Amino acid sequence: MMKKTLALILAACMTVALAACGSPGPDGGSAAPPSGGGGTEFPAMHLQLGHVNPTTDEDQYHKYAVLFAEKVTERTGGAVTFDILGNSELGGEQEMLTGFDVGTHEVAIISNLALANVYGPCNVVEMPFMFSSNEKAWSFLDSDIMQGVKDSLYDEMGYKVLAYGEGGFRNVLSQKAIRTPADIAAMKIRVPESRSFIATFETLGANPTPMAFAEVFTAVQQHVIDGLELPVASAYTGSYYEICSHYDLTGHFYNALGMVCSKSFWEGLSPELQEIFLTSAQEAAEEQRQWLQQASEDMLQKMEDGGCTVVRDVDTEAFRAAAAPVYDEYRDIIGGSLLDDALGFLS
Repeated sequence: MMKKTLALILAACMTVALAACGSPGPDGGSAAPPSGGGGTEFPAMHLQLGHVNPTTDEDQYHKYAVLFAEKVTERTGGAVTFDILGNSELGGEQEMLTGFDVGTHEVAIISNLALANVYGPCNVVEMPFMFSSNEKAWSFLDSDIMQGVKDSLYDEMGYKVLAYGEGGFRNVLSQKAIRTPADIAAMKIRVPESRSFIATFETLGANPTPMAFAEVFTAVQQHVIDGLELPVASAYTGSYYEICSHYDLTGHFYNALGMVCSKSFWEGLSPELQEIFLTSAQEAAEEQRQWLQQASEDMLQKMEDGGCTVVRDVDTEAFRAAAAPVYDEYRDIIGGSLLDDALGFLS
């Protein structure tokens, strides 16, 4: 009996010792900690991340996508990986929003303009000449005011905006210098199919012309339109500066890029994964914004070297005053208190 008791005690001691040291790994040592660090093991996921722009190193959409994907994959110890599908492989932005509902992909970079087309309060970012600088835009996009807009978008439409990267200020490409509203009068300018864009250019006295983007390059060459408007990176990577003699820094709209997923996907993530996605999206946004500042300056210089005149002395105050009626038109769509709060924040 004494021998049996002693054997049991020795066995128990060995079990405790093994537990303290960790179970043996395949090489005879202790097993590696679970993936993700901190004792958290994440399920393996291979996700699709879509956007509409080219998959090049100089593109602002693709840069944001790559930074976000790398950060999530690193923080999950390689458990969560991504296929980045650009060039509208998953369709246009409205199609990608629809794709969330049917589960064709999990994450996408969606411009705030596309979100504004389906949810009125998002138009608070789409007002003409709303932001006086990139820093003002970043501060507002990261503010409690915009957090409220994102929360209501999630509750009412089922789209989760993790963070906002930068598309950049949109400027006019033309065949003459544009410095004042009088210079743009009666010009046929291609714009996206957006009521705020159309209303703004009509108010400025131009002739806004919605047109499929694939048709724009040829339309400029054939003088079907007098010009178009694009952020710096898009104007450069699309070579539009080669067919337009002037790039006028009107800064009439700011293009914010949302890192978006669906409500159903979001609620299927653990709290730990949700925190990783949010942190990664915000860090990627901040890095992408800074990258785009330097990249845009380099692109502007290359555009000038290529023979395009960059018009920097635009009277933006005159343009802002001329576009003021658009704010009244959108007051009820955005919500009066939200618009007032935004203008107060930015003043």
